[in-house]
Amino acid sequence: MSEEVLEETDHRETSNKYQDFNKVKKVASKNIVSMLKDLHDFEAAIETENIPEIYRIYKGKLHKELKETSNQNHEIDELLSTKLHDKFVERFPFMEYVEKISPTIYYYKIGTYYRERATIGFDASIPEIFVLPKIDDEWQHYRPDNRELLEVIEKQIDNLDAKIIAAEEELKNLEKEAQDLSAKKEELSNSKSFFNRAKTEEEVEQLNKQIAEINKKKTEWLPFIQNKNKSNQQKEQLMRTYEETRLKRAVVTKEYRFINQYFGSMKEMNEQIQQFLADYLSPKKGELDK
Repeated sequence: MSEEVLEETDHRETSNKYQDFNKVKKVASKNIVSMLKDLHDFEAAIETENIPEIYRIYKGKLHKELKETSNQNHEIDELLSTKLHDKFVERFPFMEYVEKISPTIYYYKIGTYYRERATIGFDASIPEIFVLPKIDDEWQHYRPDNRELLEVIEKQIDNLDAKIIAAEEELKNLEKEAQDLSAKKEELSNSKSFFNRAKTEEEVEQLNKQIAEINKKKTEWLPFIQNKNKSNQQKEQLMRTYEETRLKRAVVTKEYRFINQYFGSMKEMNEQIQQFLADYLSPKKGELDK
């Protein structure tokens, strides 16, 4: 290969490398400018407490390292949580703060009542407002308009009582029937003679079979009487379950009353909370529509 060709090839490779480097440099420069702009916008949003803009930048374009650095000691978490708390209780003044679970998760209760407990929570990092999962399950399970749970336990208690009463009555009747058959058997045995021996023995055999059948029935009913203590223990457990269910249902009923009082209905509560979040994250500096 001639020196001219080699020189031309080297020149071409050098030129291509230079062009590639320029492209990389332009992209890097563009990215740095964009990051600096995002950082400047983010600082401005924090300075002015522009919550929608903070969320937009922090959850969107802001570089991962910048996110970690700016929130190293939960500074952003605390800011977002504080602002969301302030707006939340401003919009829903009947919501009472209960506890702080983490830098971004707070719990609240609806109004004040006996056996009060946290029912609503928010996570400012998303942000979202939610019914606590355990509470949501209980609101579905112990609905005030549904007595089915109590009725099932009532039926179990009634059935347990009925079985014991029925067993006592049935055993009493079977015992009377067995005594009558035994008396008849004795009477036949006493009247047995040489001439009616075969017939008498046949009748006695039939009576023995009837008595055996009665004894078999008695063994089926006896456990309900013999295990009366066990039945009483089952009844006591059912009574405890009934009382626990009644109390839980009473708490849920009170919470439903507060929901209806403050929101109108469960459906309206969910709608108002979603509307609150939409207003809170609107581009109007997070101010709620009054």
